[in-house]
This record gives sequence, C-alpha cells and structure tokens, in this order.
Amino acid sequence: MISVAAQWSGMFAVEKDGDGRDTFTRVDPAGYLPPSTDLLADRAAMAAGVRAGWHTDGGTLTLDGFGSPDCAPYDVLVNGERAHRLPATGAHRHSVDLGQLAPGSLVQLWLPHFGQLGVAQASFQGAAVVAAAESGPRWLTYGSSITHCQQAEGPTETWPALVALSNGWRLTNLGLAGECQLDPAVADTIAQTGADLISLCVGINSYNAAAFSERSYAGALNGFLNTIRRSHPGTPIVVITPVLSLPREDKPNAVGWTLADYRQATAAVVAVRRERGDAQLQLIDGTEVLTPQEALERMPDTLHPDNAGYALMAKRLGPALAHALTGNPAPVLAGIS
Repeated sequence: MISVAAQWSGMFAVEKDGDGRDTFTRVDPAGYLPPSTDLLADRAAMAAGVRAGWHTDGGTLTLDGFGSPDCAPYDVLVNGERAHRLPATGAHRHSVDLGQLAPGSLVQLWLPHFGQLGVAQASFQGAAVVAAAESGPRWLTYGSSITHCQQAEGPTETWPALVALSNGWRLTNLGLAGECQLDPAVADTIAQTGADLISLCVGINSYNAAAFSERSYAGALNGFLNTIRRSHPGTPIVVITPVLSLPREDKPNAVGWTLADYRQATAAVVAVRRERGDAQLQLIDGTEVLTPQEALERMPDTLHPDNAGYALMAKRLGPALAHALTGNPAPVLAGIS
C-alpha cells in the first residue's frame, strides 16, 4: 500500500503552528501592519478554497486536525461529486474508506472555508495513489464575506467553489469576511499570484465600515488596480460592484455615502480606466446578480446570501466570468432584467 500526503493548493503559504500542524495563509504576511491588520490576518488564515487531490483506484483518506468551534466542515469529492462531509471542530481524526474506485479516479479534499484550522495529517493510502496535479485556467477572486461565504453549508458550496468546479478552474479565493478594504497587502498578494482571470467584488465592506469617503474611495480602488495591473498586464480583470442589500441601498453611512454611491463610484473607476486604454478591465453590475425579490428571500440578515443564494450567484456569475476569460466583455447576466 502507498500513502501519499496532501499537496495543498489555493493558498499563499503553508506554515507550521506550535503543535506542528499545517496552517494556511491566503495573504502575504509581509504586508501586515499590526494591530490594524489583525482581523485581516485572522480572515486570511481561514482556508477558503484550499484543497488537495489524489488520483487513485481506491483506498482510505486519513485526516487529523483541530478546528475552532465555528469551523466549517471538510468536503470530500470523488470525480467531482461530494462523497463525504466531515466535521472539523475541536480535535478530530477521520478515516474514510472509499473502497474500490474506477482506475485513475480523482479524490479531492476541500478544507473548511471558515474558522481556524490546523491539519496534522492529510493523506491517502491505497494500492495505486499519486498526488493529482491541477490543470485548467487559474482564477483568483477577491471580495468580502459574500465571497468568503461563511453561510455556505460546506466549502464546495461557496459561490467561488461552485464556479471553479463547474468550469474546471484552479481557484484562489481571497474572500475576506469584513476585510475587503483594498489593503495594499492584498494587492501585493494578487500581484505575486499567477492568474489567467481575476475578479474583484468590492464596495460593501467599505460602506459598512465607512472606511472610504467620496474623496478617498476612487483613489484607493484605482491604486489597488494599478498594483495588480503592473504584474498582470494582459490578464482579464472583472470588477463586480456590490450585490443588492436592500436596507443599505439608500441609507447614508458615517461618511454620508449610500451603498448605491459606492456602486456608482466603482463603475466610474472602471469606466475611466477603460477610457485610458485598459480594454481587459470589465465590469459586472452587482444589481444584476440577484433580483430585489431574490435579495429579500435569499438574504435572511439582509446582507449575506444563504446556501441557495450562493448557488444562484454561481449560476449567474459563472457564465459571465467564463465569457470574460476569453477576453470578451462580461455580458449582462442571464435571467436578470
């Protein structure tokens, strides 16, 4: 029997904690400025989109780790279909016998997308096992909790995971709940990360925290895009304006701006950059992602979609992002008038 350890993908770096467990960071720690970035570091240490895979004829997956009380579960996929969902809270050890599989089957382990996690062991044992090398376009997506997707029931039900799995893309998920604030540390991380498509869903955290005013928001977004574009000169970049949040659309925040104002300012930055020659920069209007009725029904807290809401987002955004990957303008999202 052969035992092959996990080879992780979808993160910036893997580090060892004090107990020798693998921990994960999705943002380059060199850019942190404590204490102001402490919550950013906390969110970036959550393993959204981090995964490993094996090609095998069957065998046993062994998983040993420790997760925080709010930790999401693990998902185990066999040839793209979820076979197991495993709890990750507290100290845990799982031994999952997948039996006999068709030769060369792909087994994937997706780590919890939310909560703090350390992995002491993740390996697959069988008669014929090799680590699976990923292929397909590299997609990096940045955003708020609506990209981090805490409310998704499992790591393969976040909208970025659903899009990546459906399209056969290699995902880097920089969804950072509450921390999508155009940080230079994140822009530098994106600049260092290979990508064939980049999407940025920005504005809602800036509204909620009143982090940027009319004077500062456009400049911060433009600078963020400048850093990315210098390292990715020909890569399609899709900017997604905030999805609908009905109570916030016309309610001024502490700096006097509504969510609609941030949406309009985001679109204006994209328009100016396109006028200046950035033809590979595209815009998706977030008001087209969910209808007002869907926002009412699928956002129980008026801000975060539920599991079905994230599935709707994937259904709408997946084809639009695939279109943008070809270098063509992202189309108006199907089914939204």
